[in-house]
Amino acid sequence: MKQLSVLCYLLLLPAFLFAQDTTDLWLKAKQDPNLGSHKFLELKYHTGVHIYEGDELKSALDGGYHSFELRLGWQSAGRQNWQRVFNCPSYGLGFYTGNIGDPRELGNPSGLYGFFYAPIHRRPKHHFVAGLSLGVTYDLAPYDSVKNPSNDAIGSKVDVYFNLDVGGVWKISNIFDIVYGLDITHFSNGRTHTPNMGLNMVGANIGLRYNYNSIAKVFRQQIDSNYTAPRRPTYILKPVYPVKHYHQLALYGALGFVQLSSDYGIKATYTTASLVLDYSYRYSNFGSFGAGLDGFYDASLGYVYTDRYGTASTTDKMLFAIHGSHMLHISRFEIITQAGAYLAQRDDQKGKWFLRVGLRYNINKRGFLQVGLKTLNGGAADWIEWGGGGKYQFGLRP
Repeated sequence: MKQLSVLCYLLLLPAFLFAQDTTDLWLKAKQDPNLGSHKFLELKYHTGVHIYEGDELKSALDGGYHSFELRLGWQSAGRQNWQRVFNCPSYGLGFYTGNIGDPRELGNPSGLYGFFYAPIHRRPKHHFVAGLSLGVTYDLAPYDSVKNPSNDAIGSKVDVYFNLDVGGVWKISNIFDIVYGLDITHFSNGRTHTPNMGLNMVGANIGLRYNYNSIAKVFRQQIDSNYTAPRRPTYILKPVYPVKHYHQLALYGALGFVQLSSDYGIKATYTTASLVLDYSYRYSNFGSFGAGLDGFYDASLGYVYTDRYGTASTTDKMLFAIHGSHMLHISRFEIITQAGAYLAQRDDQKGKWFLRVGLRYNINKRGFLQVGLKTLNGGAADWIEWGGGGKYQFGLRP
């Protein structure tokens, strides 16, 4: 009998030890003030006016615009160095729907987008933020020479959605925040369809944010009924790691598709290409600056120059340029802004200078994917670049 008791004890000992280890792990884990995933749901209302330079849509846009957004966001706590660089930002996904004017001429657009907001100066009860949203908007009513001839701003049912917002977050309880801001919204298709004057909206927004921890219910039901998961993170305030300065060479190639202005009466789609050699220097955790060379090819120039001069060669469709650039580093992503000037082109069809705004995703240390918008003579969209490339870093030093 004694031997049987000893045998049972030996058989059950691992289970007791495992249970004890599990209990110890849980006691240690729940001491972490940032246990779980801190998220929020946000409902926002937007209203404002259109900045419109055309003539045909003035009456359709006179009433301004009204829209709603529903957002699912993640609030970072500063665990990673890049999060502390941007003062513990929030980011997530959003859905947009609204009335931007007469629906017979403009449609009833909705949209899906990603957003990123960085606090300007964080305080316990209130802080200011700056945010960027980028995605697609759909269900637009595009230009049609018969059914919708007045729409000289939108040439496609699907456009790029871009929003820039500066505002604030006011904590009214542990659960709820009031959010507000002033923003600019832009719809454009990057000349994939014409007309493409685009829509520009300037206004204000206000909303309500609900903060929660996604593990709260599961942990309370399955692990510890007395545990209350924190709805908000405890921000990690340890210093940002010193930047590792380096030089970088990047080679980027991209394709695009464009149409000619509706003034030509041609609905054909033409191919564009970009080849960019870029140098940059990492000056801080925040960003890099640099310069580069650009080679462009726009097949639509063949029709333009044949119509204008009677003939067009392959080299007439090519342009060469130089640019200065800046990159904003956000984890694996980089927001690229560039301003350039043309060095060689047949005439001034493209103007004297251009801008490029791009979003880059770094697959690994050597390769990346990138989507960007190249402009025509400054502000107007020329084409959307879809591409990728490789990079080489050298001269690394603390």
